[in-house]
Amino acid sequence: MARRLLSRPPVDSKLRRSDVLSEVDRPSPGLIFSFVPADGASRAGAVAQRVSRTLTEGLGGSVLLADFDRRAYSVWSASAAPQRLDGRTWGAFVSRVDGVAVLNAREVQPRQLRQLLDYARDRYEVVCADLTGAQDAHAMEVLRASEAVFLVSNSTRASLEGVCERMSWMNQIDLGDRCALLLDRALNGVPAQDAEEITGLPLCSLVESDRHIEQFATWLFASGTYASSADEASFALAG
Repeated sequence: MARRLLSRPPVDSKLRRSDVLSEVDRPSPGLIFSFVPADGASRAGAVAQRVSRTLTEGLGGSVLLADFDRRAYSVWSASAAPQRLDGRTWGAFVSRVDGVAVLNAREVQPRQLRQLLDYARDRYEVVCADLTGAQDAHAMEVLRASEAVFLVSNSTRASLEGVCERMSWMNQIDLGDRCALLLDRALNGVPAQDAEEITGLPLCSLVESDRHIEQFATWLFASGTYASSADEASFALAG
């Protein structure tokens, strides 16, 4: 069922708990948040990594970063990847990188991905999926399992047009209401409010500094994953 992700407040105002996240006040199973690049110049992978590290180290969350980047180092050939998912093969898929648990998700057969995601949900409070370089079959499975999808763009018109192309596909598969924009402002780029108007997406956060990443990670932490009865003010994220 399609779910409306966010209202559309200005980026400089405080963003409240999203509608989609407010439905999932639960410690378990874990939540999946997908990070999708607008184009080849977008830094979706870097944003997903930084958010994962902040949730893990700064906020003490149990977080898994699912890496689908086919350009990264592979420990198996496609034909040699494990065919079963159990405690032993899970250990082979997951490694510790810079303090973050990283899942070598590109090695998983698409037909096995839903089982793996369910397995991950049982063991982590948050799964951050970096869909940079993901195969279409992988991306479809992850997006459908995601509570929220964040499209990462810079503020150039070319990158924002890439967001529009992505959103055309998202709407075709009935996932448009789960999407929001993460923006890295570029020199000579359009203002944040114009980025919302061009893409038709609510701007959830800027992601150009450590402060922005910390605010965004804190908002994710409070909004949908761990909070159940905290003061509403604790769910605010300053743009």
